[in-house]
Amino acid sequence: MKALITLFFIAQIIYGQSGLTFTKKQMYQDFDVLVATIHSVSPHLPIKKDLWHYDAKKQMLDLRKNIDKISSDLSFFILLESVLNTALDEHTSLLRQDSVWAKQQYEALKVARNKFKFSIGNIYSDGKYLTTNPFIVQGDTVSIGTEIVEIEGEPMDRYIQRKLYVTDGISYDLKRKKFYYAGILKNNETIFKDTLKITLKKNGKSKTYAFASNKFTKYLPTTKYRDSTRVEYWEKEKIIYIRLTDMEPEFTPFINEKLAVLKEQNISIDKIIIDIRRNGGGQDNVWQNLFAELIASPIKYSLKIDDFKNVVMSKEKIERFGFKDVIIKKDKDPLLRKYHFYTLLNTRESIEPSATSLKFTGKIYLLAEQHYSSAGSAVSVASSNPKDNLISVGRKTGYFLGLGFSPQVFVLPNSKVKYRIAPSIEVTNAKNLTDLMQDKIEIEIPYDLNYYQNKFSYKGKPTDKDFLIRFDPFIKAVLEN
Repeated sequence: MKALITLFFIAQIIYGQSGLTFTKKQMYQDFDVLVATIHSVSPHLPIKKDLWHYDAKKQMLDLRKNIDKISSDLSFFILLESVLNTALDEHTSLLRQDSVWAKQQYEALKVARNKFKFSIGNIYSDGKYLTTNPFIVQGDTVSIGTEIVEIEGEPMDRYIQRKLYVTDGISYDLKRKKFYYAGILKNNETIFKDTLKITLKKNGKSKTYAFASNKFTKYLPTTKYRDSTRVEYWEKEKIIYIRLTDMEPEFTPFINEKLAVLKEQNISIDKIIIDIRRNGGGQDNVWQNLFAELIASPIKYSLKIDDFKNVVMSKEKIERFGFKDVIIKKDKDPLLRKYHFYTLLNTRESIEPSATSLKFTGKIYLLAEQHYSSAGSAVSVASSNPKDNLISVGRKTGYFLGLGFSPQVFVLPNSKVKYRIAPSIEVTNAKNLTDLMQDKIEIEIPYDLNYYQNKFSYKGKPTDKDFLIRFDPFIKAVLEN
């Protein structure tokens, strides 16, 4: 924990904070309440302990010993966020703050993050971190596919394994049994450093560079573009292409209007593509309404949701989500019995065609990568039945996904820091612990560095139909299927 202690001192020096608003007793109380609440509510942690061999509680308690060394408010706030980060669940996190003290710390940390300009576009592929954008550093041109092997003199894998508390968004590679995160270069430690030493490797040769954290990376020039939610008809291919960047309700009437125009034109349709890549989520009714506007017959799927010891999810809360078949009882499934789970729902759900649906009977492809929250729920439903015409295409996330209930909100007693915890886990058709991640994809797309080479050299925008059809491996998989 030496690095974490150093981080707290750096935060204190940079922001000129001395003294503490809260006593050590109050800080210990807030810390202990936070840890106890996470472990009494989150159903994912005991599963991660067995499946990932990851003991979140031990990680949290290791952080506790730093309280006596904290001497600034910001450092205490970072410590609390570090505890939440060790849950490795983006739905177990800080929220926008209401109390004056918490707002001040939240904004101070935000300022520090915004001052950090350095970045290296990269992907995690086959256990390695490979650059996706060429850039110049210290007179050298770093090409696409260069491997990032070390940060601050430490191998990437060991750095991440040792610092799971510094950021959210960390995934788990089941095949290689290790944690990974392509965005690790920016975290609650590195944002307080003036320079970062990064070791890069190409053609067997390694070289270490010192990057200024407050300066933008010098990427080689390429076409600038902005992605957007849109509906297109590709006439030659007879494909409707729907790009959905977020699960925002405001997109529903826009998409429905575009689909209505296509329906009036009585176009010929062979396939429909719904592209939710890098969709961070929002509201489930957005993808549910979209499916309803396309299908000819109901999408039926099983849904079983559990929680841990039934601490926070009451029958009344669940019914507010519109569910009627609420059953709260101990889950006696042999796989789950040891975890003290309670079944909240065990039912069959159905998405019915809307009155204005295209009533399309052909294949509908859902493209997904780096998806989470409600976007992850859409993928789970698309992947649930291999015999239907709804097909998921993409890459696994290394997260726990699936359908569930909204995170529950809590407030710490002294600092009044507001945070949330995911209270449920989808256990539908789970035959083993891996199934509980609900991270299935029907057609998996491996990373291909040629895609990034083509994206860099392409003269138009990579969102153009021409580029998608010629170079996008997701689209090419749909065309060939």
